[in-house]
Order: sequence, then C-alpha cells, then structure tokens
Amino acid sequence: MKAWLTVGEGADYANVSRDTIYTACERKELRHVRISGRRTIRLRPMWIDAWLEEHATTPINVRTAPHTSEGAAS
Repeated sequence: MKAWLTVGEGADYANVSRDTIYTACERKELRHVRISGRRTIRLRPMWIDAWLEEHATTPINVRTAPHTSEGAAS
C-alpha cells in the first residue's frame, strides 16, 4: 500500500465515489493535505480508516432482554 493516495485511489480504498472524498475534505471531515495550493489532494490510508470508523454504525440490538413469557402457565 502506498503511503500517500490520490483522491481516486482513496475513493477506491474506501469503496466510495471521488465526490464523496472531495465533499468530506471540503467539510473538513476527512484529514488530507493539499499540494500546490488547492489543486492536488493527498490522503493517508490511516486517515481514511479513521474517517470510516467515525461513520460506522453500531447494530441496534432489537431484543435486549430474553423473552420469558413463552410457555408460561396462567
């Protein structure tokens, strides 16, 4: 794996579109560096991993307590 990724490579790495990467950079959600002013963006894989982790969702446990009413005698 390369140390520095282009926007296209970062998008492939994260399995998202290039527009998603650009938007995240513009919103300062995704750490990045700009080379030559504003034209060239470079990303590190670990920065993309951290960004993805921030957006990861935790599965909701639909059933938090065991169901005990089945088969109960009246």
